[in-house]
Amino acid sequence: MKHISSVILFIMMPLLIAGCESNENKSLDEEIQNNTDQLPENFLQNQNKQPELKPLTNLTPEQKKIRVEAFGIIKENLEATQAEDKERVLRTIHEDSPQLRSTKEGMEYVFKNFEMAYELEDMQLLSITEDEVKVLFKQTTKSLSGTGFTNTRSIGIHTLKRSKDGKLKLFSSEYLQTEHI
Repeated sequence: MKHISSVILFIMMPLLIAGCESNENKSLDEEIQNNTDQLPENFLQNQNKQPELKPLTNLTPEQKKIRVEAFGIIKENLEATQAEDKERVLRTIHEDSPQLRSTKEGMEYVFKNFEMAYELEDMQLLSITEDEVKVLFKQTTKSLSGTGFTNTRSIGIHTLKRSKDGKLKLFSSEYLQTEHI
């Protein structure tokens, strides 16, 4: 059964900015259609592009520990976002993340201009290597107050990497599919 909770601000910054400036940017749907060869095999199962989430199966005990750690950092990021605690959010993000600057700027803008509702519909472990962990997510984002944001449902991949302190942290998030709802 899917669980409902708030979604991570870290993963929302590029989407929020894109949603607020949607007339000026190429649609994410167009980008996805141009990059479908990069999707995991059998990711898109039918004509309306509803993905089938394919988690890793038969995990080793070590992989299970890593999954718990990865999901834990995503949940911590989520709780920090819920609390609008910028410093706590930043502690969940890898120091070398290419999205760190946009996350910092985005938090200021979003917290000031919107009251948002996030629903994390699903998280599945896609891969584990020595260097990184990939987690597939599906989420809904709605604006409860503020103008200029279009409500969306998105599917994407979080990449987590080990930081200098040895902990997994959010490194990047890539959107594979976004639809207006």
